[in-house]
Amino acid sequence: MRSEATNRQEFRLYRAALALGRAAPFWLLQRIGAGLGVVFLLAAGSRRRTVWRNLTRVFPGRSAWWRAGVALRCAAHFGRISFDFIKWSHVGAGAFERKVRWAGRENLAEAVRRGKGCAILSAHFGHWEVAAQRMALDGFPQGMVYRPLENPLMEEELARSRTRFGNTLIPKAGAPRGIMKTIRRGGIVDILLDQKADLEHSVIVTFLGIPTPTTPSLAKIALATGAAVVPLFAYPEGTGYRFRTDPPVAVEPGDTVTTVTQRFNDVVTREIFAHPQLWFWFHDRWTPRRRRATGLEPSPPAAPPE
Repeated sequence: MRSEATNRQEFRLYRAALALGRAAPFWLLQRIGAGLGVVFLLAAGSRRRTVWRNLTRVFPGRSAWWRAGVALRCAAHFGRISFDFIKWSHVGAGAFERKVRWAGRENLAEAVRRGKGCAILSAHFGHWEVAAQRMALDGFPQGMVYRPLENPLMEEELARSRTRFGNTLIPKAGAPRGIMKTIRRGGIVDILLDQKADLEHSVIVTFLGIPTPTTPSLAKIALATGAAVVPLFAYPEGTGYRFRTDPPVAVEPGDTVTTVTQRFNDVVTREIFAHPQLWFWFHDRWTPRRRRATGLEPSPPAAPPE
């Protein structure tokens, strides 16, 4: 149980960071964040080991120097987006219009026009939070599945920043009901498919070349409702960002929950292989909470395309 004193101390630090964010330009916050991200990687031994273990598992044929380069750039990227989110959380709509470019808007618009609801397929990749805000500003508000923070003071601030342009929040506990409610009224939900899944409620499909427990929820929604599933990926661009929404992922007659989930994972995998430094390698994705005979310790996976 966290103490009230700890919560208040964290909140004071956040408010100090927010004051810095209001005063400092984007480029300065991003450089500070990138530098601190690298320091964190080098100083936090357990996190560093997780990053290295993940990169070695996924890229066994790459050199140690190459993997180290990806690790450092990953740390810098997530340091950057952690710091500049402080500023994105309070800047006006004009800043999003100037600094965040959206390609493929027509793909999402067409998916929504079908009237069966739409799910955004993404991952802890790039800067998904900024993309969600820009889409809401352009008339495409989403229901965002999230896990509440342990600090209620911080949670209130984060919730306010995420919903100020019309997005809504769907708590992870009980998320299926909230997601289905949004889909059935023709709305949009955001789902990050790369999160660790409970073995007892997952399907085993390949992710980054490795058999991985993956939540079947998105596939079940697509098969049950006909909702379009639109991939979204965001990338840094100068001191801003660009993001892309692709045409919906095809769901074919005869597909099963497993085949559809595999297809979704393949979409995310291709993007991570193309830009590995933008995925969150700090996540301990392949340590299951409970083991069963699933092939989770496979022979070395096939190397990704050069």
